[in-house]
Amino acid sequence: MAVREKFNEKSFNPQQVDTESFEEYKRRSENNFHLFYRGLIIPSASGPKIFDDCIAQHQIESFNVLEPSLRAVRNGTKPPIKRFWLERTKKAAKDADLAICLVWVIAFTTRPILAQVSAANQQQAGIIKRRIKSLLHYNPWLNDYIRIQLNKVISSNNLGEVIIEATGSSGAKQGDTPDLLILNELVHVEKWGVNETHMNNADGVPNSVVIISTNAGIKGTKSHGWKKNAENNPGRWKVLPFKGIAPWIDPSDVADAKRRDPIGSEFKRLWKGEWVSGLGDALSEEAIDACFVLPSRLARPETGWEYLASFDLGISHDHAAVVCIGVNRAEQKVRVARLMGIRPTLPNDHGQLEVDESVVESLCIKYHRMFKIGWFGYDPAAGGSFLAQRLRKHGIPMREVSFASRVNQNAMADALVQFVTSGKLECYEDAEGRLRRDFGKFSIVPRAPSGYKLEAVSDEWGHADVGVALAISLPEALKMVGSLLLFDKEDIIYQEDEEYTDDELQKDMPAELLDICDAYDELGSYNRRSLIDDFDFE
Repeated sequence: MAVREKFNEKSFNPQQVDTESFEEYKRRSENNFHLFYRGLIIPSASGPKIFDDCIAQHQIESFNVLEPSLRAVRNGTKPPIKRFWLERTKKAAKDADLAICLVWVIAFTTRPILAQVSAANQQQAGIIKRRIKSLLHYNPWLNDYIRIQLNKVISSNNLGEVIIEATGSSGAKQGDTPDLLILNELVHVEKWGVNETHMNNADGVPNSVVIISTNAGIKGTKSHGWKKNAENNPGRWKVLPFKGIAPWIDPSDVADAKRRDPIGSEFKRLWKGEWVSGLGDALSEEAIDACFVLPSRLARPETGWEYLASFDLGISHDHAAVVCIGVNRAEQKVRVARLMGIRPTLPNDHGQLEVDESVVESLCIKYHRMFKIGWFGYDPAAGGSFLAQRLRKHGIPMREVSFASRVNQNAMADALVQFVTSGKLECYEDAEGRLRRDFGKFSIVPRAPSGYKLEAVSDEWGHADVGVALAISLPEALKMVGSLLLFDKEDIIYQEDEEYTDDELQKDMPAELLDICDAYDELGSYNRRSLIDDFDFE
């Protein structure tokens, strides 16, 4: 009875009970996952502690959901849930908790079990291994049940095995057929073919369980697509999110992290658990979200819209892109009609992949024929001028927009911000999320003595090529619709039924605007559109 009472206490410390009770704890832990983790000693923020004394609510909730499926894996029965998406903020103990799950499944197995842990690189793959080492150190009795050999964890009865590897490691592409698969730090993965192989292998095991573990990441990436798939299939996937700050994190450390990230996107991603469009600071997440209102790309030209296009040509290292936009002067709107990113596919004599320029050329011709392009912009660098020569032979009105020009740099930055922040740019979500992702990459950098430049970091999807191709066209679109920030089209500059003396006009109106009014024989009702055609308010 004494043992049972101790096990039923809210806080159970196996190190503070008699030998008989401790042996009973170990015996009962074999079939009681909750008792097992409650009694473990862990390296807490304030030193070694019994887990039950410092466990957080989000950990308890995750363990409660995971336990039936972990038990099914250990026993070889059908799990109630086969796929989990475990997403937490930074330092919220996802790796430590997964280590506990693995140790319980492998240590007490009575049948052959293969578990596999895969991460983006060796350093990340080793995190869970280090957490298991820590458990063995603070709970030496576990050494009677499992042992670590290089990148494997093996049960003492040799029935259970955990393989820990990186996606780029030798043999990773072939993979195994695991009973329990953990894909760790998913947002950092670059070699997605390996992850897809792992998932296919897991699908080949009828009762396999998969746990994807990650922080929040970048919208439009492959990992974001996988998360949306999990969210959209609640019958198959269980999503376990934690978006708060873990209770053991020092608030001053969080404040320091926030100060180190003046842009704020990385802080939101890691410490608030928010998926962001990118790490650039040119556009806010709210403004980017507001742009994506179109259900799909346009199938044909729309009445009342004029069409522009542009290409950004990256021959090596970068990708290329072609974007077609519609401009509606009356509504002061720009609508993305079509976009396409082109990956490098042609190997040169050094074996380096380059963009197939003929694909870009064909796409430009296709967009011109579909939408009767009236202005087609390009940067002359990276072979752009030669491609433009060939396109002119097809009757396409090519217009050079050199990135080397400070005037153009400033115009692109200004136009992009104006259209996005004013809500006048309408976009659709392309299949790969390229445009949204590129928006998130943009930063605006001051250029002395005055002006700005649009910059973006390059990654595995290129140097924001789709976003840059769009930005090439936006200054021209801005000229067509006029300023977006001064007046709305409904604003009335002068009402016909209001009479002013010359003195009142001279007192209340700018001299330049007074000159415009004097140019008319009679003062009528002129809205923003009529005046802006004659006067540059900037």
